[in-house]
Amino acid sequence: MFAIINRNYIVILFYYMRISMFISIVFIIAFTFVYFFRENYFSELVISFLPYIWAILLLMVIYWLIMLWRKIFTKKVIVPAKVSWSPIMLILSWVLFFLFFSELEVFYNQNFLEDNLDNPIKILYSNIYKDNNNFSWIIASIESENPDVVMFVEYSDEHENWLKDYFSEKYPYYDKTNWSRIYGWSVVMSKYPVTNFISDFEQEDSWKYGYFKIDKDGIPYYFYLLHTSSPVSSFDYQKRNQQFISVKKDFYQQHESSREKNSKIVMLGDFNVSPWSIFYKRFAQSFPLFNNITRSQKIFFSWNLAEMLKIHEDFSFLPQWFRDNVWYFPILWSHIDHVFVSDSLKVSDFKKIHIDWTDHDWMVFSIE
Repeated sequence: MFAIINRNYIVILFYYMRISMFISIVFIIAFTFVYFFRENYFSELVISFLPYIWAILLLMVIYWLIMLWRKIFTKKVIVPAKVSWSPIMLILSWVLFFLFFSELEVFYNQNFLEDNLDNPIKILYSNIYKDNNNFSWIIASIESENPDVVMFVEYSDEHENWLKDYFSEKYPYYDKTNWSRIYGWSVVMSKYPVTNFISDFEQEDSWKYGYFKIDKDGIPYYFYLLHTSSPVSSFDYQKRNQQFISVKKDFYQQHESSREKNSKIVMLGDFNVSPWSIFYKRFAQSFPLFNNITRSQKIFFSWNLAEMLKIHEDFSFLPQWFRDNVWYFPILWSHIDHVFVSDSLKVSDFKKIHIDWTDHDWMVFSIE
């Protein structure tokens, strides 16, 4: 009887060995491909969740370190094949861990924020989500923060109908850009005068971004409000990348000559790209005099897949119990909303806040 149990135990360990080896090899091959082939669509999707790649690789390093320890210090080895591979697997896991971690480490913890500003403009921005009908929370969150300027993307006609009275009373200056028939408007509500430049230049396709000026005490502040295509398909992925090129081209060829020297400029929105994307890096490098203030955090997530699974109608096929409870698990958060500010601006009090019924966090900060 004990011989049978022992044999079964060995068989289970044998299969466990093969599975762990297979999973490790798959991860190493996949992550190596992702690291070296950044322009590939698959790589783009995977690299968007780099902190999770780092966590997986850390677990692999620990696991294969234990296997190596067994190889060196254990006389009797139950599964010699797996243990014998441990040095190679440990080295490969460690190299990939180091490469990905170095990207994560160098991006965050940048000191772009001031302690205090003398005469700031307080900004609240979010992708509000087109079907978000949590109007009381929206109003309560705005009241709590009391910003001078509110900017939303995916602002729908329903939002307009329910919130226009509140906004017209609190924010006398209002403008919007028709971004998409499906995803609604990009809007700005302000306590200070707003000038919309959207009709002053030609944008290349049906996609539109907001470009406007806010005047406070005779000082002009220029804003780009972006909402690029979500890379849910290879076609949309290519479309989003072209939109980055369009913004860069317009910025330098159409807008720059009409602004004052050392203008105060903010470029923010739902970029639908993570900092680890090669296309984010190319875009950021195109604006060397700008800082992304989300880099001031220890680590930053602005979008939550679990929340999207809960609220988006596209996932109505999932069991309701799953959609109601998936939010409690920290799965696949990403950093796809960004705030670039020109180095002529000072920034303070950057933070994010969460409200229900949107898969994006709100961002609040002050500029001067």
